Amino acid sequence: TRMEHCVWQVQQYEPLHFARQNIALNPRNMWAILRNVVDACVKLEEGKYVLLKDPNKQMIHLYSVPAEADEDEEEEEGEEAAEGEA
Repeated sequence: TRMEHCVWQVQQYEPLHFARQNIALNPRNMWAILRNVVDACVKLEEGKYVLLKDPNKQMIHLYSVPAEADEDEEEEEGEEAAEGEA
């Protein structure tokens, strides 16, 4: 359950340092990258999507989430709430 999780460590970074060192983002072209992502999303049909960065490459992937997954998630949340009330 959610109550069994613990936070072991928290790290803080300066945004510019994090962008340059940790995710290899060049601040000069980040707005162009964001614009490309937004343009790609606008062309998609309505629905839910997940945007993930490939950990081994400088590439992002956009995955469609099936409508059934949303229904399953709602059922699980309802079951958790019912268990919490018992």
